[in-house]
Amino acid sequence: MTTGKHPDDGHTESRQLGTSAMTGSATASTAAADSLAYPISPDYVQSWTPVRALCELIANALDEDRDATVGWAGGVLTIADDGPGIPEEGMILGHSTKTAQQIGQFGEGKKLACLVLARSPEVGPVRCETVGYGFVPSVKRRRLLEGLIPSLSGQGAEVLVYDLHRNDRSRGTVFTVACTQALAEEAIGRFRALREPGYAPPAAPGTVVLAGEPGRVWIGGVLVSTVPGLLASYDLPLDDKQLQNRDRTVIEAGALRDAVRTILAANDDPQVIERFATHVLAGGKLREPEQFFSTVHAARPRAAWRTWGRVHLPANAFYASSRQEEAVLDLQDKAYTRVTASGLSDYQEQVLMALLGVEVARVRQQRHYERTRNTTTWVPDKTLTTAERDQLTAATALVCRMLGPFALDRVRVYSDSEQSPCADGFYTPNSGDVAVHRHVLTDRHRTLAVLFHEAGHRVRHRGGGRWIPSPDYSDRSRGFESMLTEFGGLLLGLLADVAASGSLPEPATPQQAAEHPRRVRLAAADDPAVPASRRDLAHLLLDRLPHALRAGGFTGERDLVASTAVRAVYWQLLTQPRPAGFRRGQGVSTAWDYDKVALLAEAAGVHPPVVWLASNLCEGPLHGRRRDQWGKPGRWAKQVRDHIDRACTDLETLGGAYAAHIPALRALADGTTPAPTGDDRWHEPARALVALERQRLHLDDQQAG
Repeated sequence: MTTGKHPDDGHTESRQLGTSAMTGSATASTAAADSLAYPISPDYVQSWTPVRALCELIANALDEDRDATVGWAGGVLTIADDGPGIPEEGMILGHSTKTAQQIGQFGEGKKLACLVLARSPEVGPVRCETVGYGFVPSVKRRRLLEGLIPSLSGQGAEVLVYDLHRNDRSRGTVFTVACTQALAEEAIGRFRALREPGYAPPAAPGTVVLAGEPGRVWIGGVLVSTVPGLLASYDLPLDDKQLQNRDRTVIEAGALRDAVRTILAANDDPQVIERFATHVLAGGKLREPEQFFSTVHAARPRAAWRTWGRVHLPANAFYASSRQEEAVLDLQDKAYTRVTASGLSDYQEQVLMALLGVEVARVRQQRHYERTRNTTTWVPDKTLTTAERDQLTAATALVCRMLGPFALDRVRVYSDSEQSPCADGFYTPNSGDVAVHRHVLTDRHRTLAVLFHEAGHRVRHRGGGRWIPSPDYSDRSRGFESMLTEFGGLLLGLLADVAASGSLPEPATPQQAAEHPRRVRLAAADDPAVPASRRDLAHLLLDRLPHALRAGGFTGERDLVASTAVRAVYWQLLTQPRPAGFRRGQGVSTAWDYDKVALLAEAAGVHPPVVWLASNLCEGPLHGRRRDQWGKPGRWAKQVRDHIDRACTDLETLGGAYAAHIPALRALADGTTPAPTGDDRWHEPARALVALERQRLHLDDQQAG
């Protein structure tokens, strides 16, 4: 049996177990020229077996030469490497030059291995030939100082002796150990590098191994433990060798649990997910190290779990927590399919189902108040009289002319509302819409007053022009009073300018009002308070959506988003964008996480850096700064610069016209290019990238056709 390349036949001679094994050149001196003696307790490293000792010698060879050869023939195991040899310091206990990329750690493995092999009755002679010298280890009993030192046992100390001799070897080290084939095969079998051609130690956090017997744990490809009951095996990186005890025979249970959970939580291999998902959904249990579902936080592993769920579970699947019998019966009557993971705890089942995208059964009955609250009776535009329609159009246009196109977006008319029953109008934060009661439209003054008031709410909440958003926009709040005060000052200034010219502005006619934003817009992406780059991105994604649904086999927009395991609010922020600086009181305010945005972009077939920049470049001078510093000159926050660096790296990979915008983006992040609020001309790199995507995807051509 031979593993790896063949040993140097000119330097290796093997004999049967129980005979001497000689290795060296023809001119090497075999007479001992010197010796080393290590007094050692007979109880030292009693936990080591001959197999453990052979593994240490093999590990040393692989540390020096990844192509080292290990083979057994004629009763002798030969371990040969082409390294620089064992220096004098290598014979000293505790001296180590091992690096984090090598298997060894303490500088004691070779010495302890020779001790164990020399005193083991299962092993015959051991011999080493290295550069310039060789040695034969043996264990002897001797009285120190010819017995002058008192001894409790009277038997003398156990001494590991190296009988050294010279040779003319110039490269490499060869160990020969007389042993049985079974012993050699067991030692060789612990090294993945000797069994798997091209093996390389895994990078952090490690890898899952599905082939072969489960439960094995390697560190850098060296088998160190076997844990019964695990579903898979695990190869930890060499950096984790400190998890073992000093004689490298045990991994502390807590450290092993953390290492295995970290590996599984970062894994997005469909085969790994298949093994664990099918096991637990069939009612199987998991050992503690593999109870990892609650630690899966990264975007791509979560997306991989969600993809598995979409492919393997029914579209109408659900699971039930405790005390939901009524909901279960209701859903089963509606042909829904219940899935369970009975072998898991309630919490583990809950997080598993969240990974798979399976919703919990919920009671469908709702209170009457919950069904009817905030209901509003809207008045269709076509049912308004001509006078009412002209009144509303002219008043909307006048407010927008005075304050800016962002002051009002969609204005709707209602006849009755439980949302604000005692008011003449109200502002809806979720949509940015303004509503006016129909009876207000009978009077021009009341119409202007209501729209002016609601515009204060809207601009305070969503921002626009020189004003930045703020959550403090309610009636009788300082923010709202401050906004109305600013509006008053602005309007007085305009009146003063008009008075100086000798004429006052006439009320807007319906024809003039037509030049301003529509009262009813086609999409939520048309809000004039939203930066143009975000509006362009929203239209890009919405125009691309039909093709993405067909290409991915999705049943709809919700299905596409669910397949990525990214919260739906991210997609809403991309397709129903908010003004720059908008901050929710709670929850996600911007689609900031690059990995999550990338998953949504890839699902839609759009380049991730384009989507992230179009959505977040406008936030650059705001993110990570105090509100009073928003838009001020200077470098952007480090987190923003890091994200832009990542986006620029991806743009550089795309090359061509995409990469041409990198200098402009870096100049913005470094503060070289000014980025004031109320001016969106510096958003141009993001808008240009969106235009490139539309051109690449032929969206404008499809719409024209």
